[in-house]
Amino acid sequence: MATLLNFVPMLILVVLAAIAIVLFTGIFAMGGSQDVHRRFSPTFRNRMMQARVALQILAVLLFIILIFTPQ
Repeated sequence: MATLLNFVPMLILVVLAAIAIVLFTGIFAMGGSQDVHRRFSPTFRNRMMQARVALQILAVLLFIILIFTPQ
């Protein structure tokens, strides 16, 4: 169990990087010119938002595990 908890901070960093990637992909897909709007469908933009929310929930859960686990 202790070795698993050593990976939690690294997992948090990986999830935060994934959140940033999904966030900027979604912002790029929502903004921009007409070419961008044709390239990314509304379904893709919705999936990006859902993925961002899911990753944020995962990051919060990992942070709670890190905080409340006895050392």
